[in-house]
Amino acid sequence: MFVVASRSDQTARTRERLLAAAEQLFALHGIAGVSSRQISKAAGQGNNYAVGHHFGDKTGLIRSILETHNARIDVIRAERLAELGDDPGVRDWIECLIRPEIEHLVSLGAPSHYARFCAHMAADPQTGYLLYESVAVSHPLTEVMTGFYRALPSIPKRVMDARVSMSQNMIIHSLADIERSIEDAEASTIADQWSDHCDLLVDGAVGLWLAPTTSR
Repeated sequence: MFVVASRSDQTARTRERLLAAAEQLFALHGIAGVSSRQISKAAGQGNNYAVGHHFGDKTGLIRSILETHNARIDVIRAERLAELGDDPGVRDWIECLIRPEIEHLVSLGAPSHYARFCAHMAADPQTGYLLYESVAVSHPLTEVMTGFYRALPSIPKRVMDARVSMSQNMIIHSLADIERSIEDAEASTIADQWSDHCDLLVDGAVGLWLAPTTSR
C-alpha cells in the first residue's frame, strides 16, 4: 500500500512540474515555439516523452493547464455570482466576468504566466479553439454570459459579433500585458496593481458594449 501511494504522489508531482514548465514556456515563447521535449527537459524529466506519457499529447497538456486554472476561477466566479443583487446591470455582469480572472491572477503572485499563456493560445490558429472550448463547460461562466446578454440593450447581430470579438481580444491581451508589466513587482504591491488595472479594464469593456451603434 505504501509503494502504491508513493508512486501516486510521484506521478502527481511530475504532472505538476510538467504543467508549470509548459505554462511558463508557452507564455514566453508561444505555443508553436515550444516542443514536448523542451517541456520535459524544463520540468527536469529525463524521459523526453514525459508529456505524452502523462497527458497523451501537447493538446492534452494544454487542456490540463486550462482545467487547473479554470477550476479555481470557477470557485471565485460562483462567489461573485452569489453576491449579485436582484437586478444586475451590464457593468455588474462585466465585473463578474473580469474580476474573478484577476483575483485568480493575484493569487498566483509574480511572476505569473497564465495570462500570457492564454494570449498565445488565443492567437495560435491551432489552439485558439481550446480556450473557448473550455468556456462551454464552466457553469458559473455560462451563467454570467447568459445574464450579460440579457442585460444588454438591443444591438444588431453584425455589431454584436464584432463587439464579442473586440471584447475577447481586449480582455485576453490586456491581462497578458498587465501580467508582463508587473512581472518584477514587489509581492506587497501585486494586488493593488492588479486592482488598479482591473478598474480600467472593466471601464473599457463597459464603454465598448454600451457605445452608441452607428452600424447596422
